[in-house]
Amino acid sequence: MRSVSLLSKRLTRSVILGNLSFAVMCWWVEASSASSPAQSVLPSAPYPVGMTQVEFVDSVGGSRPLDFMLIYPAAPDRGATPFKIFLATNLHLYKDAPIAADRLKHPLVMFSHGAGGNGSGYAWFGEYLASHGYLVALLYHYRANTYDSSAVYVRNRLWQRPRDISLDITYLLHDKVWGPHIDRNQIGVAGHSQGGFTALWIGGAKINPDLFLKYQRGWKDNQVVPAYLREQMHLNAELARDVRDDRVKAAFAMAPGDIQGFGMDETGLRQMTIPAYIIVGAGDTTTPPKENAEFAAKYIPRAQLDVLPGQVNHEIFNNECDQMGQDNYPESCIDAPGVDRAKLHEYIGDAALKFFDTNLGVQRQSQN
Repeated sequence: MRSVSLLSKRLTRSVILGNLSFAVMCWWVEASSASSPAQSVLPSAPYPVGMTQVEFVDSVGGSRPLDFMLIYPAAPDRGATPFKIFLATNLHLYKDAPIAADRLKHPLVMFSHGAGGNGSGYAWFGEYLASHGYLVALLYHYRANTYDSSAVYVRNRLWQRPRDISLDITYLLHDKVWGPHIDRNQIGVAGHSQGGFTALWIGGAKINPDLFLKYQRGWKDNQVVPAYLREQMHLNAELARDVRDDRVKAAFAMAPGDIQGFGMDETGLRQMTIPAYIIVGAGDTTTPPKENAEFAAKYIPRAQLDVLPGQVNHEIFNNECDQMGQDNYPESCIDAPGVDRAKLHEYIGDAALKFFDTNLGVQRQSQN
């Protein structure tokens, strides 16, 4: 996961992002450009899809390597075969394939995974959007992913999630390989579970500092957590107060949670002014709809709620699983009788595409 792709090696560099004031300066320069290029019109025909692993260094944050899987419209070599993603099936991604040489600016969607998950677990979502012209960055949140996880980040430093999305956006916009292909005025965010919460958070919903401290204190005082980890947990709500990134114009949240447990109340949710699409399975027992998705949608001014009926559970948003996945992780891979994950992915992907196209102002060629 930590290796940089051959495609990115040529021009990808370890970047010194400076400090947060540098990021703010970049955003101001981007927003205040004297003129913006004419908007691209994307084709209606689907693209082949490429994927590559990207890594750069956030030196200010303790030389932390920040990683994501980038999925994009591609022009694979004739005869190329799709890359096999661990435990997944029904994907059609060409590793390190050249990006499509269409001279167009493409919309960008950042994706935040669930607690302890990783970006590759949602490759199907990236493939769906990329086949329609999007670049999709599937994050591996630092110290909060499948391969490198710590309660310090998964349960205490939650504010690091939206901050890292912002750092990743800045990196991509200034990267010599990827930046020229991105329309900086068409940036959205998506996420699942804790990542769905993150999508709403970076989109403008705010936490109640007192409630967030209560959540942090619950883990710091949890005697089951090893003492050396609890010592690294800080009771601090200041860094979590305002993580909004104005470059993000729309948020697609899948089974977001734990909305109230992390400290979002009615007042904080009302602060989110960009469009939000919140989708959840009616049978989700991990992030129960009533306390999470429905609660958030009730108070976010421009939210649309979509509850998938029947026994649709929390893991429906993950990749379809191959036999090894089903054998080893049945709780994540095997759905209830009558639930068709492939068909639901088609529905969810189409809903996300229409939502982002509409709210990011994506133009497409007529199919006639």
